[in-house]
Amino acid sequence: MIKGRKEEIRKLQEFVSSDARVLMMYGRVGMGKTTLLKEFLKKQSGMYYNAYSTTAKRQMAYLSKAFGSKEELSLEELLQKMTLQAKDQSFVFVIDNYGAFVKSEPAFAKKLHDFVKEKWAVTNMKLILCEDSYLNATKMMISPGALWQDFDPVCMELKPLYYYESQLFFKDALPEEKVFYYGITGGIPALLCNLENSVEDSVKKLYLSENEPAYLPEKIFGTELREMSYYNSLLETLASGKNRVNQISEEVEKPKDVVVPYLTTLMNIGAVKKENPITEPNNRKKTRYSISNIADVFWYSYVVPFMDEYYSDARGDILEKHILGKNEKFLQRCFVAMCKDYLWNRSNAKELDFHIDEIGSWWENDDEKRTTAGFDLVALGEQNGESAILFARCFYQDNKVDMRDLKKLIDLTKHAKSEENTYYVIFSKSGFASNAITAASAIKNIITITLDDVCAWNQK
Repeated sequence: MIKGRKEEIRKLQEFVSSDARVLMMYGRVGMGKTTLLKEFLKKQSGMYYNAYSTTAKRQMAYLSKAFGSKEELSLEELLQKMTLQAKDQSFVFVIDNYGAFVKSEPAFAKKLHDFVKEKWAVTNMKLILCEDSYLNATKMMISPGALWQDFDPVCMELKPLYYYESQLFFKDALPEEKVFYYGITGGIPALLCNLENSVEDSVKKLYLSENEPAYLPEKIFGTELREMSYYNSLLETLASGKNRVNQISEEVEKPKDVVVPYLTTLMNIGAVKKENPITEPNNRKKTRYSISNIADVFWYSYVVPFMDEYYSDARGDILEKHILGKNEKFLQRCFVAMCKDYLWNRSNAKELDFHIDEIGSWWENDDEKRTTAGFDLVALGEQNGESAILFARCFYQDNKVDMRDLKKLIDLTKHAKSEENTYYVIFSKSGFASNAITAASAIKNIITITLDDVCAWNQK
């Protein structure tokens, strides 16, 4: 049984019952697209076909066999037989690895398109096209000039699982282990399915195995990009915390007008995201870039900088020398992602005093000191019909949060210049000092939440 993906299954069911005829599913290798589609077809009449990179003749031989035909059919013949076979019921035809299907014979795309448009208009036939490559999906299926756009297709990007879906794979782990497990997998199902019984063994299997692991970031990105040497350098720079164009340009020793197009390409394949403070979406002076998935951050932070050891007999030493005990910044980022999911879920469950419409972050830059200060999370929403804002800090440290930390949070909100109803949320791995607990209990708009609270929320 598939874990998570309730929303995606609901969207597939809605597609089948709607007037739409074509759905485009795409997403990074390892997201579970194939597993999801096969699981969906267990309760839905249809046919699944995973295209193989081969010639047109062999492609049709494979497709005819998958359909159950003893003879090799043309694409038009196969589609006609499929339509007749399913004339009295809803039927979904899935083509996985659609790019390989089209490359075997470019005319296949137009023939399939025209058949769906002319023959399926008054039937219950549905078509799902699935693709790993973001660039291929954009070119063949999603961009304004793509062949399939005249169908106004349903577009469905399969993204990593959020924390509360991911933890279904490691629900018996201790809270601090859950942070690490979520971080090294980034919610990617293929990685989650390969976790071991300990964090150390999981890191070894996913990243440090003698047999090159199948889902390493640069392997996946390398299927989309050329010049991986430069892209790897950019991603390592982002993982180190340098996130502004001038910082990145200085580190990679390339001018800004060269760096920005490369960053744009990385954004186009989902590897990098561009951010602005949630209350200043158009402030270009504060724009920063970051790696989208925390598992990629792990790879480019703790393995790539030590590639000399990775490619030598010392690969096994990387865990002890460079990862264990030296991962506070990484686990902090993982904790922030978990806290974000916690707030979304509690808001959707109507367990907070306000409703959240949007979550991001906020920061201010000190160009002279070359530092950045801000909030880990800022949520915009409403309370009793009036706009509200939530400022959150996430402390993943061994010390308990005390009154000084609360005061710094409240003081920093003055820089954000917000006039909405304001809430303050403090997340803490190690709990709270007595003076912080006393202050929070006396002030209604301060909420304190521990790591244990975050991990236990959906275990009720």
